[in-house]
Amino acid sequence: MSQQPSPWWDIHRHADRKPFLAARGRIKAALRGWFAERDFTEVEAGILQVSPGNEAHLHAFATEAVTIDGRRAPLYLHTSPEFGRDL
Repeated sequence: MSQQPSPWWDIHRHADRKPFLAARGRIKAALRGWFAERDFTEVEAGILQVSPGNEAHLHAFATEAVTIDGRRAPLYLHTSPEFGRDL
């Protein structure tokens, strides 16, 4: 039984975006090169999210965002379940 691919995955549907993706790749490579030549170290910063995750054996780092108008909202770093096996 063969299923037709969804239109979203059609290779021709987003062909017009390819030049922009290629340009983005070149820009990122140039920036990485510039920083590497100056002995910078690339790091991946954690991304905050509104839910701490569902892993009962992991405890997400919690912080609080304060908006410009003073409203507060809890935010959490993403947890990685693969790290929980050694806890």
